[in-house]
Amino acid sequence: MKRLLKTLTAAGVVAAAVASFSTAQSAEIVIGQMTDRTGITANVGNPMGDAVQDYVALVNSKGGVEGHTIRVIEIDNQYKVPPAVEGYQRFKSEGAVLVGLFGTPVTQALTADLAKDQIPGTSPGFGTAASADGEHYPYLFPAAASYWSQAGGAVEFARQRLGGDLKGKKIAYLFFDNPAGREGLPVIRKLAEMEGFELQEFPVPSPGIEMDNQARDIARRFRADFVITHLFGRAPSVSMQALRRAGYPLEQVVSFVWGQSEA
Repeated sequence: MKRLLKTLTAAGVVAAAVASFSTAQSAEIVIGQMTDRTGITANVGNPMGDAVQDYVALVNSKGGVEGHTIRVIEIDNQYKVPPAVEGYQRFKSEGAVLVGLFGTPVTQALTADLAKDQIPGTSPGFGTAASADGEHYPYLFPAAASYWSQAGGAVEFARQRLGGDLKGKKIAYLFFDNPAGREGLPVIRKLAEMEGFELQEFPVPSPGIEMDNQARDIARRFRADFVITHLFGRAPSVSMQALRRAGYPLEQVVSFVWGQSEA
């Protein structure tokens, strides 16, 4: 019911905004899009940004939304909060009725502004997991599994790989040491307590291009039975190379969403 109410709230906001165009001089629907074209997550941001532009072009080629053309204002926030906050002010000044966010730190920084300005924002596959509760976050919309859900899914996958019982097993959590990487920690810690496995956390500082020390600790000192990683940008490929060099079997590793892509 909470999800339904949240969807209906957003639909009402956007529908009202679209209806207002009927009497306005401009026939455009303005959407603000944050995309990391450069910076440490550009390998994720570029294909995602291209997808947004391609889909909007497709919708516009078919007449737009109720006859209104969509215009996307894109900014490159480089996975940094200050340019994202500045970009949000630009979106608002140009009448954006929806903001596509990029990055958990950015999402957390702008959540209160979205609610105050009553502008819906989307956080696909990242952001604040608690925002699934639409009564408390009426203007923030997580698309796809949250980091809490991904943490639970990763632990369940490890259970299946380790014979159906995690009691007494050792699981390493290799994560980017920022708000995104730390978002899944409460769930994994609670599951360790409930399931009886030993959890050890291995934070990776930005930009995540060196983790041989963490990989050696995981493979040789901790001797993990399974590894859960939550990395992004270039870091997922770096982690696979480091774990391989340390002699750790990659079939005993599962990644959160940003560890899987063509890049």
